[in-house]
Amino acid sequence: MKKLIVIIYIAAATILFGYAQADGSPATDNQPVATATITDPQAPVQIEELHARFVKNFVEINWSIATEAGNKQFEIQRKADGEDFKTIGIVFTLDDSHASKSYRFKDDLKGVKKRKVSYRIKQVDINEQCSFSNIVLAEAKHS
Repeated sequence: MKKLIVIIYIAAATILFGYAQADGSPATDNQPVATATITDPQAPVQIEELHARFVKNFVEINWSIATEAGNKQFEIQRKADGEDFKTIGIVFTLDDSHASKSYRFKDDLKGVKKRKVSYRIKQVDINEQCSFSNIVLAEAKHS
């Protein structure tokens, strides 16, 4: 029963927030990329880099980790148009890894009017403790 509840929770979060992928494919195209490096020795996950950049009409958020232990999920948070940060996507991990991993999330910018958007990653561990990455800014080029 507990597994069914977790599956329903994951499905609902995916429908509400979108999806993300873990892979090693690099971003392509010549849009500017905002970058941050996060080093929080207390976090069970070490985020090495965080990038956000406009690609056509969406923003691609990429981050990589060195190791992952006791991690439950990553929440992708966005701040735009004078709002506070809000969660726009969740990546569930629930596994330990001693190898580097890369994650990618596509933000289709629903409800965003400006072309200057801030992002951060909220990392939540299995004990519900959380930490935040640095903030990166993605800004669309003007043609």
